[in-house]
Amino acid sequence: MRTLDDALGLRAALLTGPRVVVVGAGFLGTEVAAAARTMGLEVTVAEPEPVPVRRPFGDRIGALVADLHRDHGTRLRCGTPVRRLRGAGGRVTGVELGDGATLSADVVVLALGSTPATRWLTGSSLRLRDGVECDALCQAAPRIYAAGDVASWHNPHFGTRMRLEHRMNATEQAMAAAGNLLGDAKPFAPVPYFWTDQYDTRIQAYGVFPPDADVRIVHGDPVDGCFAAAYGHHGRVVGVLGWNTPRQIRTLRRLVAERASWTAFTVVPALRPATVN
Repeated sequence: MRTLDDALGLRAALLTGPRVVVVGAGFLGTEVAAAARTMGLEVTVAEPEPVPVRRPFGDRIGALVADLHRDHGTRLRCGTPVRRLRGAGGRVTGVELGDGATLSADVVVLALGSTPATRWLTGSSLRLRDGVECDALCQAAPRIYAAGDVASWHNPHFGTRMRLEHRMNATEQAMAAAGNLLGDAKPFAPVPYFWTDQYDTRIQAYGVFPPDADVRIVHGDPVDGCFAAAYGHHGRVVGVLGWNTPRQIRTLRRLVAERASWTAFTVVPALRPATVN
């Protein structure tokens, strides 16, 4: 879905009561699946990773998202790549998986992520690796700044380069880039914030979530469908995630903003992201 017309077309198609296959179990794919299931449709999600949302949150939270969808009747086919779409008469009829199985479908949503549109800048003096490379000021070259999904910049708060595809970041980074273009000279060092609503669950997250981070449940219990988790990396709290805990996650956010020591949670057993059975 790239345009409003795409979204309206999908809405019209879903209202016909089709069998739906969603390819890709990131934020967009799982949100579309949840919306379609809430409409009472037959929904299957195909994802090459072993669990949904694995790249942003790891196996532990990914397994909980998988359980959430199964509990609401969504079928998951994780760990198997998609080979091709099948069709007849100009319409899709199914999705063929890498293991040879075919998922019957009347509507297929491809939620496969995006690639920064930088081809038009090829041959310029700008560095183009995973987007337009910028410094901490969002400056790609003298008097040239970038912001939003296309901008890869060094975030000094986390000491790492990042490129974010979230609405909140696009808004904040555009303001920072404009200010620096006018002479502010202030590094753009936000604590990223994003959320997803699926069924009756809201997942909110602040910070970054490295794949090799330690993970601790610091409030509540996943069994109860209400908990908060912290992510630690190189001795610091780098991310916090709330599952139906809006008040607690806002409080925990300050630990990321203050680069708190990971020892703040030593009283809670660590949960390493592990292979899900």
